[in-house]
Amino acid sequence: MSNDDVQRAMAFHDATKYYALDDAAPGDERIGIGDPAARTPAIWQRDASMKPILYKVYETPPSVEPPRDLPATGAPALEALAAVGSEAAGPRVVPDRALLGRIGLLTNGELDRTYTTRDGRVNHYRTAGGTGARYHLELYFVCADLPDLDAGVYHYSPLDHGLRLLRAGDHRAALAAATGDEPSIAAAPVVLAVTSTFWRNSWRYRERAYRHAYWDAGTSLSHVLAVAASARVPAALVLGFADPLVAALLGVDGEREAAVALVALGRDYAPVPPAPAAGPLDLPVRPLSPAEVTWHAITDLHRASSLGSGAEIARWRSRRWRRPDPEPTGELVELRPLPAERLDPRGVEEIILRRRSTRNYDTGVEIGFEAFSTLLERSTRGTASDALTPGAPLTDLYLIVNAVEGLRPGVYLHHPGRSAVELVRAGEFRERATRIAAAQRYAGDAHVNLYYLADLPAILGHYGNRGYRLAQLEGALHAGKLHLGTHALGLGAVGSTSFDDEVVEFFSPHAEGKAYMFVTVFGKRR
Repeated sequence: MSNDDVQRAMAFHDATKYYALDDAAPGDERIGIGDPAARTPAIWQRDASMKPILYKVYETPPSVEPPRDLPATGAPALEALAAVGSEAAGPRVVPDRALLGRIGLLTNGELDRTYTTRDGRVNHYRTAGGTGARYHLELYFVCADLPDLDAGVYHYSPLDHGLRLLRAGDHRAALAAATGDEPSIAAAPVVLAVTSTFWRNSWRYRERAYRHAYWDAGTSLSHVLAVAASARVPAALVLGFADPLVAALLGVDGEREAAVALVALGRDYAPVPPAPAAGPLDLPVRPLSPAEVTWHAITDLHRASSLGSGAEIARWRSRRWRRPDPEPTGELVELRPLPAERLDPRGVEEIILRRRSTRNYDTGVEIGFEAFSTLLERSTRGTASDALTPGAPLTDLYLIVNAVEGLRPGVYLHHPGRSAVELVRAGEFRERATRIAAAQRYAGDAHVNLYYLADLPAILGHYGNRGYRLAQLEGALHAGKLHLGTHALGLGAVGSTSFDDEVVEFFSPHAEGKAYMFVTVFGKRR
């Protein structure tokens, strides 16, 4: 991959960095983005009338309502979260309508809890978190004939927990072709497609919404994969696909709304029938807002990181990279996870419904080393995928440890292959943790801060501009698993944001040359 080919991703990353404006200012007003000389007020601060609604609403397609009840599956949440996705036994595992509804409800469904925005709108929180509660992700299911659902392309509507039929018939062959005959897709009775509607997030976060598309997708996928694992349904994450072909099948334009990930669900090696003709969809959709702004940095990078044909996908997939494990140079501390028999027996459905964003931490206590170890070990096992390798993450996980039993406060690096953390620099860093996390006090109060950093030039050298999507998504996926896991251990967590360059400076010289991808913090709730 030539250097010229990946400059688009590097330039986008530089242009969407956060930097400090005024530590004393409230919320977003303390943060600048991109070039300070070109700074302008965010749209949400200038024109609230353009605020997008939080739902995609198809006005006319028929709806099928899956069950709302969530019977316990018997699998402990921490077991489901750690599953790679290929554990389910048997040659044939076919999901049913209840599982599709379960995934929809536990990934993008509404909770009973509401919040009121500055303009007086009352909105429901969703089961998976999203940046700024802008909930820009949509779920589509492409399925064969299931035991209780006809073959078709369905959109999941969180408004009424309904599956809306967009196309009748078995269209899986179109997705197999769009993924270059990826084996997991070809054998899946159901394929989940996750899309992002960029304007819904960029109204508040400008160009940085493209990062958020993959942050929030990673968070949501942690739910999808855990729900599938708890139902003992094999699942594989697919990130190599022909973007225009997937967009055409889903009936989206690929620019305002675009696919960010596919998940193969189930296993059935019966031949996939030829797909029926799939012309353009002409289904009325409720407008998002009176007007929209297109951020060309988003559309340009999405095009530059897109794949267009089966041959192109095959070449991209052949460059799959297993990053060498970094050699430790400091003191190693071996992790000591809880044994399986001591895991909280509650299922993932109960944990998801209890999930909260925790911003208040008890600074007067330490958290147990076994809980700390369990969360690190089980959140980073990875998942079956066409691009990511289980147990060998593309990103490095740096930790600021403030209060963990048996660990000196300081900066650590996680070594998943060694099941250990390496002491990089000892010291008390609560104030620095607050500062680099955009001056948010909860980062200094939290017991542990986790920063996912990436060697972007190396990743882009193997995967091209599409590697930027992988790097952003992987850290958020691991953090999403950890966030859910904290609730199974009586703890809490919250995803955050940070001043990009100050993060790298803080972890340097060890992290010199790396780039900030994602941060989350966790600890004992106050």
